[in-house]
Amino acid sequence: MNKPLMMFGAAAVACGAYASSITVDRVAQRWPWNNKIDITYTVSGGQNVAGGVYARIVFTASIGTTNITIDGVHDVGASANDGTHTVTWTLPSGLKATGCTMTAQLLSADNPSGDDYMIVDLDTGVITYEGLLATQDASNTRYNVDAYKQSKIVLRKVPAGGTYQTGKSGQNSNTVKQWTTDRDYYIGVFEITKGQYNRLDGSGNYLDASPKNGISWTDFRASVAPNENIPTVDTNTGTFLQRLNYKVSNRLGFDLPTEVMYEIAARAGTTTDYYWGSNDMDWSKVVGNTSISAVGNRPANPWGLYDMAGNVWDFCLDDTSLANLADAVDPFTPAHTAGTASRRARGGAYNNNTTNPFRSWNRAEGNATSAFQSYGFRIAYIVK
Repeated sequence: MNKPLMMFGAAAVACGAYASSITVDRVAQRWPWNNKIDITYTVSGGQNVAGGVYARIVFTASIGTTNITIDGVHDVGASANDGTHTVTWTLPSGLKATGCTMTAQLLSADNPSGDDYMIVDLDTGVITYEGLLATQDASNTRYNVDAYKQSKIVLRKVPAGGTYQTGKSGQNSNTVKQWTTDRDYYIGVFEITKGQYNRLDGSGNYLDASPKNGISWTDFRASVAPNENIPTVDTNTGTFLQRLNYKVSNRLGFDLPTEVMYEIAARAGTTTDYYWGSNDMDWSKVVGNTSISAVGNRPANPWGLYDMAGNVWDFCLDDTSLANLADAVDPFTPAHTAGTASRRARGGAYNNNTTNPFRSWNRAEGNATSAFQSYGFRIAYIVK
């Protein structure tokens, strides 16, 4: 349960050409008591993304004599769209939530607010959030540039509460199932590139936008089982995911997506064999050539995720012990049986010469300690 701390409203403010207002309805400390606070607020006359009128929210938290300004867009991904919303704020170290009060301002902005995208700055470790532009294509254009393949990582949110299909009738290893997610999660818009990988370990070409391949599951994650957390590090050492989780300012805990998470994201709400439909002939648009290419060169799926079919196979978190994906515990729990050496992979690769690997429901595998030129990975984050 949540513990209410205080409820109150904020005065109406001007936002672009609109007479807008924002009220803070509820401030609640997470249960069990920790340093997270849920802020529920209501916006009236907020941003109009389709009309190109954007807004942002600035919260002010008061704890005793301490006042803290919270950038609603960058810090918590607060939406300025009309309606009632809830965001979660993590208090700075050393502060307790007891007695916290909150006010809010609605201000004009250059870009839409929201948490549709999570941006990781690999140089500073700062996490920021951005809203979807007026169309998915517009957002695709915004992120399909060098910065998000070299010095930043961009992830797209899959919202909680949705019902998503995996599997295909007649496929015994992946029969049809509908999943309703109870948590938001984010998944990489692109596969991790060599440039991003090199930037974290300080070696190689920082500008290489081709996917990081030729590395094993244990090399970029850790020599632990799928159901075990990645060991934390206190310095910039270890695997890619250890370095990434050390680097980010609030130690979120990035990892690989489970197989269910991956297929939900790859399908992007579709139920056909491919995210572009059922026509096998269209697979050539995804494969494109017979070599690995820079990420983002193939058409994105309906959620703006690139290379979910083609380029390199993407390793998932699960091992291969689950005979039928429909029997998974839930979308967020990886399959694991002690001693299973192989790991699941999804998406197909540049060197596949049949259509089957590119189907959204297709499952593949690779040994956890083997490096394959046609295998890479993308990261995910489950919102706690």
